[in-house]
Amino acid sequence: MSGNGSGQDPWGRRPQNDPTDLAALFKRLFKKYASNSGGSTGGSGFNRQIAMLIAGAVIIIWALSGIFLVSPQQQAVILRFGKYVNTVGEGPHWIPRGIETYKKVNVTQQNTFNYQAEMLTKDENIVSVAVAVQYRIDNPEAYLFNVTNPNLTIQQAASSALRQTVGGMNLDAVITTGRQTLSDSVKEQLVQTLKIYNPGLYVADITLQEAVPPKQVTHAFDDAIKAREDEVTYENQAQAYARKVESEAQGTISRMQQEADAYKQQVVLQAKGATARYLALLSPYHKAPFVTSERLYLDAMSSVLNKTSNVFLDNNGGNGASVFYLPLDQMFKQRAAQANAMTDTSTSAVPSAPSQAVSANKSASSFSHPRYPFMTQGGQS
Repeated sequence: MSGNGSGQDPWGRRPQNDPTDLAALFKRLFKKYASNSGGSTGGSGFNRQIAMLIAGAVIIIWALSGIFLVSPQQQAVILRFGKYVNTVGEGPHWIPRGIETYKKVNVTQQNTFNYQAEMLTKDENIVSVAVAVQYRIDNPEAYLFNVTNPNLTIQQAASSALRQTVGGMNLDAVITTGRQTLSDSVKEQLVQTLKIYNPGLYVADITLQEAVPPKQVTHAFDDAIKAREDEVTYENQAQAYARKVESEAQGTISRMQQEADAYKQQVVLQAKGATARYLALLSPYHKAPFVTSERLYLDAMSSVLNKTSNVFLDNNGGNGASVFYLPLDQMFKQRAAQANAMTDTSTSAVPSAPSQAVSANKSASSFSHPRYPFMTQGGQS
C-alpha cells in the first residue's frame, strides 16, 4: 500500500491541481519571458521582481491547494508519501500538497448486501436460506489498508458463518422455531471472523429473510407448522380449563371446610348437651335409683307412644263375638313414617313429665316390674 511507483498515489491516479505541475508551468513561462527580453543588464532587476512575484503566487496557490473539508459523515485518512499518518474528523484541514495526501471515508452510511444459498442441515436435509447483512465502516485505516477488498471479505465471512450455523441445526429448527437463534448465531460467528481479518467494518444487524425447505416436502412442512400452531392453541385451552377447574375446586374445598367446621361444632355442642343431661341425672340416680329408672322409662315410652296409634283389646269382657275394625292402611303408613323418623331420633331421652296417655296405660294394667311393662296380669296389650 505504501508504494506509489510511476509517480502515482496508492489509488492509481495523481491528485488534481498538483502543485508540481503548476511550478513546471510557471517555470516554462519564466524561461520564455527571459528569452524574449534578452540578457540586458537594465532589465535584470525587473526580471528578478517578476520571478519573486511568480514564486510567491506559486507558494500561495500551493498552500491553498492543501486545504480540504471533511463533512460530519466522513473521516479523512492522511498519508505522507503513501504511508498512513493519522485520521481526522469533520471540519477544515490542511496538508502540504505533494508531501501528503488524504482519502475521505463515509463512516455513517449503512451498507447492505443480501446472500442466499442452499446448504445442508445437521439432519442432512437441504434448506434454502437468505440473509441480509447490514454493516458500516468502523475503522477507516483498517478499511483502506488491512484487506484488499473489505466488501468481498465480509460477504465471504457471512457465507461461512451462515453455513456453519445452519450445519449445526435441524431443518425444523431452521424453518420454524430457531429463526431468531439462527440470526443471532450467524452474527456472532461473523463478528468473531471479522476480528481475525480486521477489515474495519462493523456488523449492525443480520436479518433472516427466508428459510424454506425443498419444494418436494413443502406440503409436509406446512402440515407440521399447522400442527404446531394447533398444539399451542390446545395448550392454551387446556391451561385455561385447568385454571377454571382449579378455581372451582378451591371454592368447593372452602365450602366443604366451612360445612365440616359447622357440623363439627354442632356435634360437639350436642355431645356436650347430652353429657350435661346425663350428668344432671347422675346425682338423683345415686340417691334414688328405682325412681330415676322409672322416670327415664316413662319418658322414653312417652316419646315413642306419642308417635304411634295404639289399639287396646279386652278379651275378658264380652262373649267373644265382637268384630273389631283395624285401620291397617293407616297403621302401615304410620309404621313407615316411624321408621324414617327413627333415623333422626336421638339415642338419649330428655327428662320430662309423663304424659296422660302413658298414665292411662299404666293405670289400665299393672306391671310386675317397671323395666318389663309388656308382661301384664290381666291380659295382653
